[in-house]
Amino acid sequence: MLTITRYLILIVIIFAYSSTLKSKAYADAPIYIYAAASTRNAVDETIKQFSRDKTTKISAVYGATSALARQILDGAPAALFLSANKGWMDIIIKANLVAEHKSTFSNRLVVISPKNNNRQIKIESAQDIVTTLGNERLSVAEISAVPAGIYSQQAMKALKIWSVISNKLAQSANVRAALTLVERGETPLGFVYQTDARASPYVNLEWKIPENTHEKIQYPLAVIKTSANLSETKRLFNFFFSPVGRKIFSEFGFEVD
Repeated sequence: MLTITRYLILIVIIFAYSSTLKSKAYADAPIYIYAAASTRNAVDETIKQFSRDKTTKISAVYGATSALARQILDGAPAALFLSANKGWMDIIIKANLVAEHKSTFSNRLVVISPKNNNRQIKIESAQDIVTTLGNERLSVAEISAVPAGIYSQQAMKALKIWSVISNKLAQSANVRAALTLVERGETPLGFVYQTDARASPYVNLEWKIPENTHEKIQYPLAVIKTSANLSETKRLFNFFFSPVGRKIFSEFGFEVD
């Protein structure tokens, strides 16, 4: 029979071995970044730069901020949440799901047209948008919940063209989908972020919408408390704000504060 001393030693060894396995499992746990669709190119490059010489798997889930926030509230395994809207981030914070957060970068709302369009388009004012559209539709992200759509609606109201355009909207699930409609020439104009216009070779940037017509377009980033690999998640969080991370976002058209 085991003596009490030998029994206790065996228990300690088993506990230590179990703790080591758990620590390794946590260290190897994948990191999922839930990020606004408009950040895809910049986030992909950030992951690429951060992942050099690292074994931790990092994956991004892109979509409308509203949809991503709801998924996180429902228990999705997000480690980081990059929102295109402060309001949705506030909801995640109030749900007590955030370990830390910080505003990252900002964006601009712009008017775009298809590059292969044979029409002569010149947008220098809100009235030019109305005139160019005629009886056709304006491509926008969904206006009731998607940040790009919310900002677009605010801008149209401030520019005093909402009453004549509100029934001519072609709404999409997110801003990248709105961009696609214009790329394909299915709508003559669209409201997207300047980063989307810059990323696409198939559209022309026609006009930068005045920033005072809508809320400031900021991207808060948060560490989710339930991350299975919290230490590595925090390192990635800090990398976004490093000189390298800031340069990446700047190169993709985001405005670095």
